[in-house]
Amino acid sequence: MPPKPEASLYQRLKENLPNCLITRIESRVGLGIPDCFIALRQTGEFVPVELKVVKRGRKVALSPHQIAFHARHAELGVRTFILVLYVPPGKVASREGQLLLFSGKQVFELAKSGIDTDPVVGYHYGAVPWNLLMFTLAEA
Repeated sequence: MPPKPEASLYQRLKENLPNCLITRIESRVGLGIPDCFIALRQTGEFVPVELKVVKRGRKVALSPHQIAFHARHAELGVRTFILVLYVPPGKVASREGQLLLFSGKQVFELAKSGIDTDPVVGYHYGAVPWNLLMFTLAEA
């Protein structure tokens, strides 16, 4: 059985952010808990990151629990992120995919408008500047 698309995205993160400690969260108990927590060496902080892959349409499938997690934490000033791999229908991720990083503050707009929401940063999936992505997670 092939891995879920989010699992492949997690592996790509792990391979390309070697200076970070990335912990994958597999939880059916804590609904809405993001897929992974990234410990950033430069700040000593953990950043919760929800991973999503969009292959059909432009909508990002966020559950009410996921929306609530990001909204509640944003109200407290806690940085959270949603990292979306968008692959246009019929295209290959490495050639046509986009990696889009959204702030948890954008969760309502992202749930409503999908990838038409302006990301914090966006990169071609085949040429992600991983150090810049890590910097954005630490500073955004």
